[in-house]
This record gives sequence, structure tokens and C-alpha cells, in this order.
Amino acid sequence: MKKANRIIAILISLLLTGSSILSCGTAETAEETQVTSETIAETTAIETEPETEPDPFADRTLQDSVPELDFGGTDFRSMSQDGACVQDIYVEDMTGEALNDVIYNRNISISERFNVNITAPDDLAWDALGRKVKATVAAGDDAYDLVLGQMAESSSAALSGYFRNLLELPHFNFENPWYPKSMMQEGLSTVNGKLYMAVSDMLLSYTTYSWAVVFDKVYAENYGITGVYDIVRNGEWTLDKMIELTEDIYTDTNNDGVKDENDFYGLAYRADGCGFIASLYALGVRTMEVKDQKAIMTLNTETNASIFEKIYSMLQKPGTCQGPMNGLWPEQIMKNGNSVFATMSLYQIQRSMREYDKAFGIIPLPKWSEEQKEYYSTSDAGCNVITVLTTAQNLEMIGAVTEALSAESWRSVMPVLCDVALGTKMARDQESIAMVDLVLDSRYIDFAYLYNGWDGWTFKSGEFIAQEGVFASTYAKHEKAVQNHYDKLLKFFYES
Repeated sequence: MKKANRIIAILISLLLTGSSILSCGTAETAEETQVTSETIAETTAIETEPETEPDPFADRTLQDSVPELDFGGTDFRSMSQDGACVQDIYVEDMTGEALNDVIYNRNISISERFNVNITAPDDLAWDALGRKVKATVAAGDDAYDLVLGQMAESSSAALSGYFRNLLELPHFNFENPWYPKSMMQEGLSTVNGKLYMAVSDMLLSYTTYSWAVVFDKVYAENYGITGVYDIVRNGEWTLDKMIELTEDIYTDTNNDGVKDENDFYGLAYRADGCGFIASLYALGVRTMEVKDQKAIMTLNTETNASIFEKIYSMLQKPGTCQGPMNGLWPEQIMKNGNSVFATMSLYQIQRSMREYDKAFGIIPLPKWSEEQKEYYSTSDAGCNVITVLTTAQNLEMIGAVTEALSAESWRSVMPVLCDVALGTKMARDQESIAMVDLVLDSRYIDFAYLYNGWDGWTFKSGEFIAQEGVFASTYAKHEKAVQNHYDKLLKFFYES
């Protein structure tokens, strides 16, 4: 399939999975500056440029190394978060919809290969799933082969000893490209040869919950913002550049003298939870590292303090609004036509912008400086993770089927997913394909985030920009509790 079509197959899947899931200028008169529907109608449509980029999926022929095994028609049983996350492991039947059908065919292929029956998962709310995990292990019940639970909730279950070490299961090979590059790096996802939670391309939620920046091309051109993709490609897409392009774009639409959700902004910015931590990771912030079997806090540095101060300053600019604003998040503000740029996950793009009738592009979250070699992002901690309960017994089948599902997803599902994510009502140009590839390639996952749970820095990060100059006091307020959280984790990893 050519990339011109692929842009149509991370925003129609997202379109077709509408379930709610947890996740994270100088002011002038409206007549002078507001971009209106009439302005849009008069703007010449942006033409699609010729395809020049190589197809990123063309060489996806690598096979897994799982031998041919026969499990005698055994059921492959799982539970998963409800809503769209169920699609990570199961769809009921062929529907004629591209993403649904490629997942169905993936499951049929793996089922036939190993003579297993991949059954519909027990789908539970994220918190109910956590309680079910606890009850199942307490009962010693071999009821599930795979548990796909929410990342944040699952990290708490891992600390309670409910999950097997995935590195001890047969057939998993975390060095394969269907796993994140950081998965097997000691000290990142893996510590002391132990890995209790993993993500792979089998998990569509891990892909669609990736964080990025969206910009409206018509609004951008009307405000003289051009060459956005070139800025990214040249390594110039930094926090300072984003501020420069957006800080003065503001219209007090209702002329009430108050910044509210009805005004027009250069940037709608997510400033708490997983969306904010993704921005921080993109800027090079890291909260903790494992060194010499100890949890070393790395958040309290001069550079990080400067980053938080810069973000606080950005939020005070006329052109920036912070979500939520009167109950509206950045994706909703942009959906309503009230911003040029906005931070959101690919899934939020689907949910909030499926009816958006103007051309827009997707780019990575900005870096801190041009000297930073790579763009980074994270996936929302509301995504699924792969875990295996300590009570699960058929370990060879679990490893073989999960590895094969992950590999087949990498080969056949991901290309279609990326087509769907860039549908005709979403990003419409060829360059956006390369940008989404960049966003997905930039996903970073480390121990601090994977096992953040509810007690690490992620859900406290918004406090650092609640007021000016509160970095030191906020850090001091939470340092002991966060340190204790990670100390307990490492004790479990090294002593259990």
C-alpha cells in the first residue's frame, strides 16, 4: 500500500473507536485578527505534495523466531481494559473496516499457526481490572493467560508481586523491533534482569496514546507561520520556537477582557498529568534513574528548574491557554476552532477532531534546544501493558502467542493503523506520514515512568507550574514520598 493511501489508514481507527478511555500577538480586536469561517473558505486548499519519502513499512518482513508449536485447540484467555483497548487483543468478526479486519486476520493467522483459540477478553474498567487481578492471584486461579491492564494501575500490581518476570518466559525476544528500543536496556524498563510489564506493537493503545502537537494549516498560514515541517526536520522545533510562533496570537473574541475558552489562541497546552509529562520528556527531563541498585532522583537540576520556569512563562503569554480551561481540554479547544497549535495524543485527535473540516498537520513535541539530538515523546499511562499473572501456568503458549501477535502486528497492523490515524478528515498531506513515524519512533519508556503508578512524579508535575518560582518548594514537598515509592520498587526488584 502506498503512503498516499496510508495517510487515510493513527486517526480513522481512532475514528471508529469512540469509546471513552482514561488517559492526561498583542491583543487586538476580533475584527482585526480573528480567523473566521469566511477567511477559511477564501483560503486556497493546500495541495498534497508529491510523494518523496520512502515507505517506512516496505521492509517489514522480519519474522519472529517462535518454532511451530501445536497447543491442541487450547483457549488463549485474557482480560483487558474496556472500551477501545479491547481491540489490542481481539475483534469479534470481519466488518469491512480496514483496521478491524487486519486485527481479525492477525488473530486468525496466529490461532491457526499454533492451534489455539484467541477468545474475547473479559473487559473491565481500569480500576475494576486491578481488583480482579488481586482477587485472581489471591485465589490461586489459572484463569487468564494474559492481562492487558492500564499502565499506571498495573505498576501498583507489579509491586504487590502479582506478575511473572517476562524475561523468564519462553519465546519473548524484547530485542525485536516490535518492542520499544528502551525495553531491554538495563536500568530503563529492565532492572536486575526483571521485567514485569512490557509494551509492544500488539497494543494499539500504546501507539494511539502517543503524545504530539497538532497545528491547523489554514490558521498557521494566515498568521504567517510557514515551513513547520522543515523546522522539525532541521532540528529547530524547540520550546523557544513554539513560544515564538504562538505567544502573540490572541483574540478576545467576546471582548470581555478575560481569557476564556471562547477566545482564539496560538497554543492550547496540556499542563498536567501524562500529557504534561510527555512534554517534559520531550524537553529532556528525566525524573529518576537506577544506579548501583538505588533510585537516584534526577528531577532537581538547574536545567529542569529553567524548563519549568520557561513553561510557566509561556503559560502567561497572551497566545497560550492551559487546558483544562473551564472544562475544555486542548483538543476540544482546537476542535472548536480556537487555536493554531495544540498538544494532544493521537487518540484525542481521533476523538475530538474527527469532524474537523480543515487541513491540519501532526508534529512531535518540541525539544529543549537544537543541541538535543532527538525528539522524544511518551505514551499516556492510560494505555495497556502486557503482564502475566503468577497463577498463569501455560507459559510456553503465552510466550509463543504473545510474541507472534506482536510480530504480526508490527508487520501488518501498524501500517493500516497509521493509515487510519491519518484519515481524510485528519492530516491530509504526505509529510504528515513521516511526522507520525517520527512521533512513534521517538516514544521513550523508562523505569520511572513505567512504574510511576500513582506515587511517582507524573501526577504531581502540574504543581511545578501552578505558580511562579515554586519549583524548589514543590520538589521538597514531594521528594520524600516519591523517593520512598521508588525505593520500595527497587527493593522488590532486587530482593524478591
